[in-house]
Amino acid sequence: MTALRTNFGDLLEPIFRKIFDDKFQEMPEVFPSIFHVLTSDKMEEKDSAVTGFGYLVETDENEQITYEDPVLMYSKTYTHKKYTLGFKVSEEMYEDDLYNVMNKKPAKLALSARRTAENHASSVLNNAFSTSYLGGDGRPLCSYIHPRADGGTAQINASTTGITLTEANLETADLAMRAQLDDKGMKIMVKGDRLLVPPALDKEARIITESTMRSGTADNDVNVYRGRFQVQSWDYLTSTTAWFLLDGSNHELNWFWRVRPEFKNDSAFNVGAAVFKVRARWSYGWSDWRGVWGSKGDGAAYAS
Repeated sequence: MTALRTNFGDLLEPIFRKIFDDKFQEMPEVFPSIFHVLTSDKMEEKDSAVTGFGYLVETDENEQITYEDPVLMYSKTYTHKKYTLGFKVSEEMYEDDLYNVMNKKPAKLALSARRTAENHASSVLNNAFSTSYLGGDGRPLCSYIHPRADGGTAQINASTTGITLTEANLETADLAMRAQLDDKGMKIMVKGDRLLVPPALDKEARIITESTMRSGTADNDVNVYRGRFQVQSWDYLTSTTAWFLLDGSNHELNWFWRVRPEFKNDSAFNVGAAVFKVRARWSYGWSDWRGVWGSKGDGAAYAS
């Protein structure tokens, strides 16, 4: 629909002191500090992996060596989708706007692009426990039954009891993350360095991790978590109770820019209108669940 003078009469009247135009302060962009932000020059990107090997086998003199096959793990395809938005304004509306509102509208398309990217990236964590959003192994990002490629015991990167964010439960999460194994059941170095929380848990997260002494006690104990985790509060997280530990060196939360937001304008010559648009292409998701641990934080049983 084209913006016409008949629909925006207030912008033509000189009697108004001020006309507000989406004046609210914008939230900071968070997802680039959480995801691995990559660029792509192809239609899609595809990740795959192959396991390593297990422990060495004790072998007697002149005995046949034991041979072990690596196992092909699951793959993940990132298909870049196109996202667009635009608006039209009549030449007369553009010319007669006394408050310069229409002249600012192209910049608002950039704001819409930024908000959309933030919303999409956050959906990976917002749906981390949902069986409607599965990874290459057929499980949600946070699950207690991630299958192993070698057929071994399933692995866990979620709280099955929805533990709340407390100092004791942070230790539980930290130890659980460090217990993550590779797909041959071998120990790997996974260590959380970021505590990701919704705004409702920001205060508690900072009390736990930034207090000089151990939080919540009268004892003069050292706070072993001080400086250990970077607390990241993200307004786009929809749950008020869910919280996550991330290992920035090992997690595989990925965002691919195929085309960063680009802005163009043109004119509809026959009707006398200015046309503005924004276009971008991207994909996002995760290639592996390791390096992430999560709890729904609601104290309820979780079985996915």
